[in-house]
Amino acid sequence: MAQESNYGDIILLCGDLHIGTRMQKIHEKIVSALGVNKLQHVLCTGNVGNKETFDWLKQISPNFHCVRGQYDDENNEIHNDQKVIQIGIWKILLIHGHQFVPWNDEETISVFLKENSCDIAVFGNSHQSLISKFERKYFINPGTMSGAYGSIKQDAIIQPEFVILECLGDEMGVYKYKLINGELIIEKCTITK
Repeated sequence: MAQESNYGDIILLCGDLHIGTRMQKIHEKIVSALGVNKLQHVLCTGNVGNKETFDWLKQISPNFHCVRGQYDDENNEIHNDQKVIQIGIWKILLIHGHQFVPWNDEETISVFLKENSCDIAVFGNSHQSLISKFERKYFINPGTMSGAYGSIKQDAIIQPEFVILECLGDEMGVYKYKLINGELIIEKCTITK
């Protein structure tokens, strides 16, 4: 996990788990890496799956935010289709992503960001991670934490992925984790406001 510091909050970005339908569980390496009491925030893009997974996500951080994915109708605890979260000086739009037509379209996502006066859009739906910048705004898709297949590529091999943000004032350390052959591989970049 990103090294903890005294400077800012550690934020888990995750989503598209589909536990109980498309996948049976989250890999133990991921569960172990996240632990409990290491994170200040969990931002989940939805499509969690079963109640046990939802409850686990809620308990690994004091601040849990989750939006509804198109398959979350059964979970009565998720009420919002989108949410704006303020962490430090950053305003983050949390949305599942099936609302973007076409999916992952930067101009469409940018419209949602401008409507909500946000700096970062955190979204899912494609089951593929993405970190990009468009017109001074950032887009982060943490991928699928469980490795669940997506709606379009059901036969594709999808690796479990998630993102950790380390909020350091006007900078944000972005750590993309991917589970490959049982090992967590980390890619790091920095974004600035």
